[in-house]
Amino acid sequence: METPSDLVVRAELPGFKQEDIDVEVTSESLTIKGERPFDETAKEQYLRVERPYGPFQRSFTIGVPVQPDKVKATYRDGLLEVVIPKAEEVKPKKIAIEAG
Repeated sequence: METPSDLVVRAELPGFKQEDIDVEVTSESLTIKGERPFDETAKEQYLRVERPYGPFQRSFTIGVPVQPDKVKATYRDGLLEVVIPKAEEVKPKKIAIEAG
């Protein structure tokens, strides 16, 4: 999602712990990565497991100048939200029109 001042990225990551997720932002890209370990403590014998396990990584090209040092990420109830502020030169500025 894009607002006049920010780019907002939401990723559904159910079942992850906050400490198992890494978010990296550069001036050109956003990378979300993590790992879901297989639950070795379960005593059941599984016939089939449909839930993916192991490491994952997704990278996205941002495409506009941003302020990487002001990025904020929150994680709650399986939803990761990353708010990336746009650089000042990208934000639209309203110009006052003077009477002539």
